[in-house]
Amino acid sequence: MMALVHAAPSTLERYRRENLGVLSSPRRFYTDVEGWRWAADNDAFSKWDASRYLAMLEAMRDLPPPLFVTAPDVVGNAAETLMLFRLWLPRLRGFPVALVTQDGLRAEDVPWSDLSALFIGGSDEWKMGEQNRELVQEAKERGLWVHMGRVNGHQRIRYAKAIGCDSFDGTSMSWFKDRWLRNYLLHAGDGHVQEMFR
Repeated sequence: MMALVHAAPSTLERYRRENLGVLSSPRRFYTDVEGWRWAADNDAFSKWDASRYLAMLEAMRDLPPPLFVTAPDVVGNAAETLMLFRLWLPRLRGFPVALVTQDGLRAEDVPWSDLSALFIGGSDEWKMGEQNRELVQEAKERGLWVHMGRVNGHQRIRYAKAIGCDSFDGTSMSWFKDRWLRNYLLHAGDGHVQEMFR
């Protein structure tokens, strides 16, 4: 499983491993991603800014393709997230688009044919719940990339691996790289995971 970290590639170089990638966002956008696997988030969890998001999309057109770019979302609200997804989808054409799962999202409401990835978001209770795990399973059956946000700690890494996530991010890796990053990369990449939910 890959760890995507909010940090400049030059900063991450000394930690470089096969399962380390870069996570950009409108507030922290990196253009020096040649040779890196990378993705783009939308900053909705911390500080949504439509003009910055549009500027990021424009800058991305000249870069190597990302793993995914998250469509705008509303934290904790599936209905509003789906409305925003439909509104922004025309501007996201040509990119591998990720829908962020939010509390209450049902598989029958997901616009699967418009997605390249599923981004696991929402409240902690939702993220760890059965309905969300079913969404992940459906995404994997459809061949989509699955990413989980806000993964801080070994227990959450084990959980993300157990349900089939391909990548994860977390502030502890971005803010405290020297303390956590190498250890998280080893844990995420070791291939050994308890079958927690099967």
